[in-house]
Amino acid sequence: MIKDKKKVRILSLDGGGIRGIIPALIIKYAEEYLQKKVPGSTIADHFDFIAGTSTGGILSGMYLTPQSENKNKAKYSASEALDFYVDEGPKIFNDSRVSNWKRLWGLTNATEYNPRNLEQVLKEMFGELVMSELIKPCMVTTYNMNTKSSFFFTSIENTSKREFLVRDVLRSTSAAPTYFPPAVIKNKAPKPKLEETQMRNIDGGVFANNPLLCAYAEVRNTHFRERNNKEPSASDMYVLSIGTGAGDAIFKKTQKSHKWGLLRWAKSIPEIMMDASIDTVSYQMKEIFDTLQPDDLGSLLRIDTPNEAKNYDLDMTNASKDNIKRLLAAGEKTLEHARANGLDAFLDGLLDMDNKNVQLKTMADEKTNR
Repeated sequence: MIKDKKKVRILSLDGGGIRGIIPALIIKYAEEYLQKKVPGSTIADHFDFIAGTSTGGILSGMYLTPQSENKNKAKYSASEALDFYVDEGPKIFNDSRVSNWKRLWGLTNATEYNPRNLEQVLKEMFGELVMSELIKPCMVTTYNMNTKSSFFFTSIENTSKREFLVRDVLRSTSAAPTYFPPAVIKNKAPKPKLEETQMRNIDGGVFANNPLLCAYAEVRNTHFRERNNKEPSASDMYVLSIGTGAGDAIFKKTQKSHKWGLLRWAKSIPEIMMDASIDTVSYQMKEIFDTLQPDDLGSLLRIDTPNEAKNYDLDMTNASKDNIKRLLAAGEKTLEHARANGLDAFLDGLLDMDNKNVQLKTMADEKTNR
């Protein structure tokens, strides 16, 4: 029997630099799995809302970029998103490293990478596309240094006050401190708030490397409430959250951390902040979903790399050929782990909801025409 209830299908993607290869590989599998039942579909067709931080934000943008000839269909396939990381990762990171001589060993400039290549790649991928043109509702995190507050770029804003180039949004969310300099961007809306006219942003991973809790709050407060005549709660959500194999930052000789200098802390703080939020958010969301009734359980699936598969450099900027090969292998092992823990069943649930939504719409149309 079809329940007269539509769940909001949410995809949430963690940050993690070149480790974005791991969720990209998972989504490639998911898209191909779904295409067996719905030929020609893309991952954007099966989710209602996508949230991302840093590398997860870049993936979100790729999955939701429309074709020029069909604004409702995705330009990039999940396979192309994975290829993007494999092909462009070395250019964004390894080829962009600033020499220690220019950095003066971090005494005057701690930024490791020149953003020029990243900005060029983003411009080539997204051009003049703005957030409101994305296929589905989307949220990307950043931290606004001007207002000293977290900021959420979304694709369902009042465009008279907020409108941003997708490439600027993705540059903002991936500006990890000590890796890339802050992104200075402009609000393209005709009547922006004064404090949002020009923004200076850094990586959203400093407060939400796992953006799922932010996505949960955003969905609660968006137009999805119209589906069931109420604000959606956890029981109204069907969520896939994918990590990047983070959470195991290595800090050598922590017993001497009280003697660390500014440079050592500058290098360690981003990893501490990003890693700390991952398990915390996963725990918080699990607690929320564990309160559901038995027939609503299974609405949250969290996928992350098992420890035995982490045979890669934990440095999220190492885009060497060897490390990319290791990340691809880790992605395959993560996929095996995910399938053993319910990924296929989750995807079948998406297909089932596709059918239910079509039938519910038909039933509603018939009721209206009576």
